[in-house]
Amino acid sequence: MPLRRAVADLNWSYALVGIADGTLLTFVPLFLFRRGFDPSLIGVVLAASAAGSLIAGLGWSYLADRSVRPERILIGSSAAAAVVALLIAAARGTDAVAVAIVALWVARAPFMLLDPMALRRLEGTGRARYGRMRLRMSAGWAVSVVAAGALYQVLGVQLAPWLYAPLAALFGLWTWRSLRRSLAAPATIPPPTTTRRPERLPIALLGFLASVFLLGAAMAATQNFLTLQIDVLGGGALLVGAAASFQALTEIPTMGYMHLLTKRVSHKTLFAVGCATYMAMFLAWAFVSDPFAAALIKLVAGVAFAFVYVSSVIIADELSPSHLRATSQALVKSVMFGLAPIVGALLGGLVYQNFGARAMFLGSIAVVCAAGAIALAVVRPPAPAVAVMEPAPAET
Repeated sequence: MPLRRAVADLNWSYALVGIADGTLLTFVPLFLFRRGFDPSLIGVVLAASAAGSLIAGLGWSYLADRSVRPERILIGSSAAAAVVALLIAAARGTDAVAVAIVALWVARAPFMLLDPMALRRLEGTGRARYGRMRLRMSAGWAVSVVAAGALYQVLGVQLAPWLYAPLAALFGLWTWRSLRRSLAAPATIPPPTTTRRPERLPIALLGFLASVFLLGAAMAATQNFLTLQIDVLGGGALLVGAAASFQALTEIPTMGYMHLLTKRVSHKTLFAVGCATYMAMFLAWAFVSDPFAAALIKLVAGVAFAFVYVSSVIIADELSPSHLRATSQALVKSVMFGLAPIVGALLGGLVYQNFGARAMFLGSIAVVCAAGAIALAVVRPPAPAVAVMEPAPAET
């Protein structure tokens, strides 16, 4: 498949995932709140969902690096997500709803394989183009989340699973249609290693995992319960959706220009700048009392998220062994969006319910500060390629 066609297909895949996710993910805390869950219980459900996504994502990424094409995994995952969304809509009682929400996170965990697929297609042409691919997801999200929020404001947030199911199925159908020629080609599976022990992950990557863990915990604690805070301050589903759209609106141009920023500063510096931006945003949220003002601050979140997300993808690719790139990407995303939210959702729910939103936002500032400092300390620029020179012919 020509490179241009393969990249265009993935551009649409990113857009379709953003459109589907925008109809549901932002509204899950509000959906659970309307179903009778208190903040602590919402935190438990979100933490369990993150744990399931972590385990499933790592397992599928391991297989994608060794034996199963990621395109096949994505097709099956999208079909499973559509089915589980319908189960959420039909569930009755808090136990059934909680189990179905966790199952949805497990089903959609392989969506993270889009990033290693994109980097593989960009190999040799410059990974700086990745940001311009990823912004399609933000664009799809921006349109979808506002339209969904307006719809839920009128008809109720219980409609969310019914809207998500066909859109997840559409993503799967697109993946099958656009990538079937790639699926028909023989798979390239790395040859088995001849060493007795598998190559270990670099120490720098492990240190970076600690950094993204702290960042992900703070993001989960603040983002999930900001939805409730907007609702408590008098906003509704429309304002919740608008807040998520504000973030996407600033993500799009920031990701589009990341390839220019990386010519001037390193990826680890951009990651640290993103952490500093989150700190300023959390400080503002701690003292704002107007729901519209809280939503507007999400414009800053878009810049911060673009910095930390794009830079973390490139950092993971730079630090990982060549035959473990999907696994390394899965580790970073599973830690940031899987393991860290377990802690962030649980502690965020407890702090929010017992000490209030201000204490939760202020505590998150210290956590993100530590995340940025660790990234600056452990990430080193990749060693430049060493040219192999042919020996000069001996003089006669």
